[in-house]
Amino acid sequence: MSEHSVLEATIATSRMWLHQMMEKLDLPPDDAGRALHALRAGLHAIRDRLPASEVVHLGAQLPVLIRGVYYDGWRLAQDATRMKNRSDVLEHVRHELDPDPLSATDVLAAVIELVHEHVSAGEIDNVVATLPKALAALWRAH
Repeated sequence: MSEHSVLEATIATSRMWLHQMMEKLDLPPDDAGRALHALRAGLHAIRDRLPASEVVHLGAQLPVLIRGVYYDGWRLAQDATRMKNRSDVLEHVRHELDPDPLSATDVLAAVIELVHEHVSAGEIDNVVATLPKALAALWRAH
């Protein structure tokens, strides 16, 4: 496979994720930028709640370009336990979304659903196992 076709496949996979986000959030077809912003907000809230080893394991299953969005701004020394409940995670999403008026609850649900659709069940189980019960319930609902 040529470099060009590898790059095209990566771009196509990332576009598919964005289109699925647009569908889940009921965004118009010309709102890919907004979908990417929402995907980033949700992924960062998930990432920032996980222990470092789980951040890396989940990141390994994301498409290459989406993985870059996921890791953007991440620091190994971040304290994953500072977000203890659902409202903390939703506030994190709200903060990342600002100034977009999308619902933090809808964005987080869409991102969790998208991850469920594309990441292995074993990895989802590993992510859920690291979360407090209230947060794990968000993942089990999908």
